[in-house]
Amino acid sequence: MPRRILPTLHGACLLAVALALSSCSGFGLDDVVRQPEVDIVGFEVTDASIFGAKLLFEFQVDNPNALALVLDGIGYRLRLNGERLLDGRHAQRTEIAARGESRIQLPVTVSFSDLARVIKSFEGRKRPDYDLEADFQFDVPVLGSVVVPVHEQGEIPMNRVREFLDSAGVSR
Repeated sequence: MPRRILPTLHGACLLAVALALSSCSGFGLDDVVRQPEVDIVGFEVTDASIFGAKLLFEFQVDNPNALALVLDGIGYRLRLNGERLLDGRHAQRTEIAARGESRIQLPVTVSFSDLARVIKSFEGRKRPDYDLEADFQFDVPVLGSVVVPVHEQGEIPMNRVREFLDSAGVSR
């Protein structure tokens, strides 16, 4: 092959690769790199006693990608009336099917001493507030580790607080 053709051939190959990568559709990567969607869909107290409480948060994870994703774990922080109640990480490897939805449960335990500290902050409030943050860490093909943050905040009706305290056997 003559020397003049090699640089031209080399340049044409580089141009083709650059065009394919810029559109990503040449490789089907447009479906692979979409971030999963995560929403909180439920919360319940599964057990309560004078020692503490077991809580269960439920999340909906939607994977819009053509490939399955793996949830590696969940970091979480829960504040009531600005007081830290929970702060931790739940190691959970769960496969989320391609173009699928999965319900993910996050079980946590709160000690009575933490509950008592936070319950004191309820005094004088008509409606205590909560602030839940969770970071879902996914293993995504091509991209590697991707973190999807979830944030939910609002007010807790006092009748729910009273029901919880009654079920825990805590006198008011």
